[in-house]
Amino acid sequence: MRPKEKGDIALAYAIQHYLLSGYEVCLPVGDKRDYDLVIERDNVLERVQVKYAGFYPAKNKCLVGLRITGGNQSYHYAKKYTDTAFDYLFVYTARGRSYSLPWSEVKARSELSIENVKYNKYLTSSWDTQVVNEG
Repeated sequence: MRPKEKGDIALAYAIQHYLLSGYEVCLPVGDKRDYDLVIERDNVLERVQVKYAGFYPAKNKCLVGLRITGGNQSYHYAKKYTDTAFDYLFVYTARGRSYSLPWSEVKARSELSIENVKYNKYLTSSWDTQVVNEG
C-alpha cells in the first residue's frame, strides 16, 4: 500500500471517530496546512492532524513520523510541526488501533511510538486486526 493510501485510510477512521463522537467535521481545501481536519462542537473549532502509524517488525511496534515531507526527483524536504500547528493528533495504526491525542500532550517532535502505555488513555478504538501488509 502506498503512503497516500495509508493516509487516506487514517483520514477515514478519523472522520468516523469524530462524527460518532458528536463533532461536525470540516475538510480544508488543498494540502497546504499543518492540519487535515477541523472539528467543531458547541461553537468551538479545533484543528486535527491525521497520521498513519506503520508497523516495524524489527521493533515490534507501530511508529509515526511527525513531520511534513515533500519534494520531487531532485529536491526533498521534511518539516517538523510547531507546538501550535494543530490542536489534536489522530493516529490510526497498522494494527487497527486509533488514538486522538491533544497535541500539547505529545512531547516527541520527530517520531512517536504510539503504542507506548502512556498513550493508552487516548485510545479511541481497537479493531484488533492483523498487521496491515506494509509492502
